[in-house]
Amino acid sequence: MRVLAAIVVLLAAGDAAAFRMIQNTSTGRTSVGASVTCTATGGFVHWDRAQVEMRLNPANQGGKAGVPLALQHALASWTAVTPAAYTLSYGGTTSGGFSTDGVNTVLWSTGNGCTGGCVAITALVIGPGQVLQEADVSFNDAFSWNTNGSDYDVEAIAAHEFGHCMGIYHTDITKPRNRPTMYTAYFGVDGRSLESDDRDALNCAFSRYPVAAMVTDEAPSAPDDPEGVTLLSRVRDGHATLRYALHHPGDVRLDVFDVAGRRITTLVSGTRGAGEYEVAWGGETRTGRARHGVYFARLETPEGHDIATILLGP
Repeated sequence: MRVLAAIVVLLAAGDAAAFRMIQNTSTGRTSVGASVTCTATGGFVHWDRAQVEMRLNPANQGGKAGVPLALQHALASWTAVTPAAYTLSYGGTTSGGFSTDGVNTVLWSTGNGCTGGCVAITALVIGPGQVLQEADVSFNDAFSWNTNGSDYDVEAIAAHEFGHCMGIYHTDITKPRNRPTMYTAYFGVDGRSLESDDRDALNCAFSRYPVAAMVTDEAPSAPDDPEGVTLLSRVRDGHATLRYALHHPGDVRLDVFDVAGRRITTLVSGTRGAGEYEVAWGGETRTGRARHGVYFARLETPEGHDIATILLGP
């Protein structure tokens, strides 16, 4: 298996690697993989949840003023991508290192597989089905890092590495201006802002591996449900059918949310008896018909709650 160039950022300019995803069917911790298209047979590495939290080890240059804010800005750039509904958040500091410990860590160190012209490297922990379980980023502490717009820019490199943390390889686009953040080589503060090619890559992951969005107080995420209440979604001929069952009578609420966590319609609100139920939704909302795309239905009952993804088509 070839070394994954997407995970290592080099100072020397070279051929850009068109939006591509990282494929690695092995399990465990790795910084290698293959470059594949969004529709590649065998798929690619991806998260099975919408929330990805990164923590900072403040040792070495990680303790410089401005570093936490620079990381937060880089995370926010990916969170802002729509219709993908991932939330990349900053979880504060950690003493963790570049190791498999269940914590997504950003740190400054020398080594960790990042030598020579390498300025940063990402390691992915992959589980069965190419599901990401952890992602760590190691910045090369041998270089001088800054957050004031001079080289080497923390936010620009962090934005690039966080793309790798989301399963994105380098882009095949080669051009002297307006380069995507996932360009193969460091090109200064312009790397802070995502281009359409970067956003398309994240939306590729979200469309192929839909996950429930992190929603607002109107739609909190569902915990493990000990009573087994389940909401099932099936789409046919442009209409969704939502099915659920109640073991006991009780108040039921069934809402539909968009990928931004906004409630767009309520399908059920009231008391229902024990039994199986089926609710049809063709995209009708309070303000008209919903556009084609990804939505989330949330079922709330005294027995628990569940969320189902709806891929609303034409």
